[in-house]
Amino acid sequence: MGSIGECEVFQNIKKTRLFVVVAAVSALAACQTAPSPPPSAPVAAPQYTPRAPTTPFGASINTIVPPLRADGLRQTINRDLGPLETLWHVRAALNVAALSCTGPQYARLVGDYNAFIGNNKKFLRNANNAIISKYRREQGSGYKQAHDRHQTSLYNFWSFSPLRRPFCDQAVQVSQRAIVTKSDGMTDFGAAALAELEKPFNDFYLAYEEYERDLDAWRRQYAPEQARDAADETINTTGLTEGN
Repeated sequence: MGSIGECEVFQNIKKTRLFVVVAAVSALAACQTAPSPPPSAPVAAPQYTPRAPTTPFGASINTIVPPLRADGLRQTINRDLGPLETLWHVRAALNVAALSCTGPQYARLVGDYNAFIGNNKKFLRNANNAIISKYRREQGSGYKQAHDRHQTSLYNFWSFSPLRRPFCDQAVQVSQRAIVTKSDGMTDFGAAALAELEKPFNDFYLAYEEYERDLDAWRRQYAPEQARDAADETINTTGLTEGN
């Protein structure tokens, strides 16, 4: 009997020790921190190419900007004019405006132009005769053709369609003064009016040059092949121009 009881006590002690060991192992496992998951691979940022710059006023990408002269003015058809030619160029601008500017805000242009012509018939007739005499003197027998080409170029200049709205806005302001200016004030009026009518064009030229700089920077960063092609085209064009 005594030996049986001792065996039972011994077995209970073994069970207790086993329980303690298992509990200790479980506790140790619980205390251990689970391993961190492996770092995820970096996600590449999506490549975004901004749109290329666009021309101001929706003008053609082939627009040629007149160069600046030493006096700071653009080399256009309106340069190196005498007082009579200056007024004639203003008359041409107001004529284009009367024919081309549509909309209620420009309704007065036709009437203003007709009044301007009617109030200054003699002055304008003398201006036209003086211009024709100049062409006859400088061009000889071909003066009529030269004069006609000049007139065509002049009307084309004022008819530059991308600037129709700002040109018409400026023409309205000029036409209101044209109908109240007396003939003895036409010379001063012509000089001031020509500068005002050219303002939208000069602003456009500056904007277009800025567009060209922005486009060049965009090409260099996002389309280097286009940048090289553009450089080659400029070199070829310059060479042809200098050779002519």
